Amino acid sequence: MSEQERILEMVENGKLTAAEAMELLDALNASTESDGKVGTYLVAGVSKTNYKYLKIRVMSENNTVNVNVNIPIRLLKVIGGIAVKMTSMIPKDARAEMESKGIDIKSIDFEEIIDELINGTLDDPSIVDVEAWDQEHNTTIKVKIYAE
Repeated sequence: MSEQERILEMVENGKLTAAEAMELLDALNASTESDGKVGTYLVAGVSKTNYKYLKIRVMSENNTVNVNVNIPIRLLKVIGGIAVKMTSMIPKDARAEMESKGIDIKSIDFEEIIDELINGTLDDPSIVDVEAWDQEHNTTIKVKIYAE
């Protein structure tokens, strides 16, 4: 089902007014024409951003590690269903090490974050921003996960 069809279905089900649907359709058309640029618009007093990608960047100061991953937001719908299962696959020792450093992976609601990304209602597009010292490579590693 296309985005336009979903919007029309929401009007049909009474979830959107015709005016709100027109705003969404205009924003959808504008975002399609903008060649992947992020667009922000207002619907029923709620600011929404049309994110195109979830971006994951891992960088090191001495360039020993550089990873760039771009995940289309539409793909997140599939990932959302397995996000909870993925956290249970983290090895116990890794989970224990994370918890000893104050990171409780079980308390992160990945499904909610993905829903907000898809709906464009995420308050801050910067989801994860971590810097850590890599003793083995004698460098700082930076991990950034954000929506764009």
